[in-house]
Amino acid sequence: MRIPYNGVVREGKGECGMNQLSVPVGGNAKPYTATAATARERSQKRSVSWRKRAGIVLVAMLVAAILAPLLLTWSGNLWIDEQKLAAVQHPAKGVYVKLDEMPDYVWKAFVAIEDHRYMQHPGVDPYGLARAIWVDVREGAYVQGGSTITMQLARNLFFTHDKTMGRKIKEMAIALQLEQRYSKKELLEMYLNVIYFGHGHYGIGEAAEFYFGKPVAAPGVGASTSLTMGETAILASLPKAPEAYSPVKHWEKAKARQQVVLDRMAELHVIDQETLKQAKQEQVVVKAQSGLKPALKQ
Repeated sequence: MRIPYNGVVREGKGECGMNQLSVPVGGNAKPYTATAATARERSQKRSVSWRKRAGIVLVAMLVAAILAPLLLTWSGNLWIDEQKLAAVQHPAKGVYVKLDEMPDYVWKAFVAIEDHRYMQHPGVDPYGLARAIWVDVREGAYVQGGSTITMQLARNLFFTHDKTMGRKIKEMAIALQLEQRYSKKELLEMYLNVIYFGHGHYGIGEAAEFYFGKPVAAPGVGASTSLTMGETAILASLPKAPEAYSPVKHWEKAKARQQVVLDRMAELHVIDQETLKQAKQEQVVVKAQSGLKPALKQ
């Protein structure tokens, strides 16, 4: 039975003999508070809800990581000008030098200084991009672009050199697509024949003739007139800033950049220490150009 006490009905035996819980009544009733079990249940529900949200985010990130390269590769087709691509491999004028016609150290110099992971990445180098972003954030300015050789090829073929995020995304898309179509050797060959070397000259064939008055020839094929290691390092320094490192206008800057290229080649074991020493001591003669600074010697 229920026994009232101070306005609160206490637990007692009812008519059916069952225990009844006390229910607060009257003006002196105390507010109801959640039990420890109820609080624990709510905490568990919040934990489950958070894990679900985290799981959804992780799945979304995984799907994006898988689909983004596929979408980029697919969209690369939309921005490729097939006529320009064909014209590179079959130029109507100018000098086109095949990779097999070059001394190995020529193309290796460009890979060493421009994109040493060229043979490993699929056209876009995540490590290079991350490093470039970190440097740019640290310096508070656009210092590094993180462009691979394939991305540079895409830029030179299809875009202007304006520095925008939109252009960078298109570069990546086309680079991924080009890597699906061509071998690394073919892409490197195209790159060396389209990049800008300054003073209105494109491609390594024109550059070798303009700066040094000689063709690019493999040893055994006009070996006496082949590009030397020192000359090669100067040419490899030009894509970064053709006018700034021009040996006919800024010899001291060109020479300093040449040393950077040679040191990088040695660091990556493209050349040994003896070859490095000889290349640094080599006397490089730059061809005189009308209207430009006369040829200089080391």
